[in-house]
Amino acid sequence: MRTRGTGGWVALPWWVWGLFAMAAIVAAGRGMATLWAHPAGPWVMTGLGVGGLGMLYVGPGRRALARRPVPGAALRYSLTHLDALGDRDFELAVHRLLRRDGFAATHVGKAGDKGADVIAVDRWGRTFVVQCKRLRRDRKVGDQDVQRVNGTYRHDHGAAFAVIVTTGGFTLPALASGPGYGIHMVDRGGLEQWADLGMPLYGLLGIAAPPHQRRWQLSR
Repeated sequence: MRTRGTGGWVALPWWVWGLFAMAAIVAAGRGMATLWAHPAGPWVMTGLGVGGLGMLYVGPGRRALARRPVPGAALRYSLTHLDALGDRDFELAVHRLLRRDGFAATHVGKAGDKGADVIAVDRWGRTFVVQCKRLRRDRKVGDQDVQRVNGTYRHDHGAAFAVIVTTGGFTLPALASGPGYGIHMVDRGGLEQWADLGMPLYGLLGIAAPPHQRRWQLSR
């Protein structure tokens, strides 16, 4: 956090600043009177007023934009940053990464979400469910979590794919059963490639365009 300086101009007493302000007001008044007497003076002063109002409006807007996450391919999250997040903020980070990659994503994580923390739709209209597991780096997602996602992502959400993303890893039973259910798993290493190094999610998962889209691309 930035702190105010304690020396130089900032250290001047308040009454000195008051004298400066009074002198500035007097000088501004004389300048305005001279300018008003000029034939173009009223138009110039009107322009200055409109410009000042514009700065008042644009200034807060620019500050608000600066607080938003960096859009597009420039969005990055380091593993250190993701490790420091709470569960909900981790879900929101995954949601933003999906939007970075061009998905229409909705954050739905809550009690009774039936295994869906984020639901995303790709450019071809395919839906997939994302389950987010923020764990310590030495913890692993078990097969019971894979089974839970498998029981809901197609039946309850109508999704074509499911993805489990974790800051930890996966147990051997989870790694063995997930692919058979059409569930993709992103462990800590994969998360680093996606979130920090900028690899698109479909490139990481090896998911290709639909067959009809591939045929169209080859025919062009």
